[in-house]
Amino acid sequence: MAREGEPKRILVALDSGSLSRIAVEAAARLAIGLQGELIALFVEDAKLRRLAELPFARELGVTSAQARRFDIAELDRAIAVQAQQVRRVLQDEARKLPLVWTLEVVRGDLIAVVLERTTGADLLVLGMTRRPAFVAAQVARARARAERRVSRHPIFVLFDGSAAGTRALEAALALERRARADVLVAIPAPRAEPYATLRKRADAILDAQGHAASGHLCLADAGVATIGEAARRHRARAVLLPVADLMRAEHEFEGLVDEIACPVVLIK
Repeated sequence: MAREGEPKRILVALDSGSLSRIAVEAAARLAIGLQGELIALFVEDAKLRRLAELPFARELGVTSAQARRFDIAELDRAIAVQAQQVRRVLQDEARKLPLVWTLEVVRGDLIAVVLERTTGADLLVLGMTRRPAFVAAQVARARARAERRVSRHPIFVLFDGSAAGTRALEAALALERRARADVLVAIPAPRAEPYATLRKRADAILDAQGHAASGHLCLADAGVATIGEAARRHRARAVLLPVADLMRAEHEFEGLVDEIACPVVLIK
């Protein structure tokens, strides 16, 4: 974690099933808005490769719809192409914005690699999914539709009154300035009184920055299912969540990207 006065470290975790472009764009805009450094981590899933090496492993042909033996060389080429696409997105963002970034391509267990890298990060942007990494064309088309869709919808930020919650609001504002999107503040409070108190605090933080929320949302709790349902209902373009521990939270929220088809940003 960055010390006082040091640039924040924003880690974006990607794999071959990721919503790569929108995750990288969100991470880049956060890095610029927060004057931080962007570290992109592209993970080649070792489990997938081991599966592909099994003699009985089969894949479904995109055009033929016929089962065929997994081609390791083709898998490697596909992953290399995806890693290069991530690099191009980073380069594109750096041409538009004064962005400091690095890209690391690693082969290993997806979750283990990400958990290892989160130690020094201040924000973790999850773009990876639980989908199989080498899949048919319909997944790519669905991903493209999601990328077009999220560009028109609000930034969803959870405010729970914690110090991390304040940083989540600040991150949402940094993203809002670059993305020109509305900010929807979600407040986990089962009763009216605590909701009103937290809403007032959130509005004061935003007002001090010269901004106001486009809307407020009362949540029954801060559980994954509740957040996922609310984010889907409001068609969020990104979900920003305050957490106490990035390593623990990454494991808890890893499946949320699949449910809502937009990046999830964890902020400690």
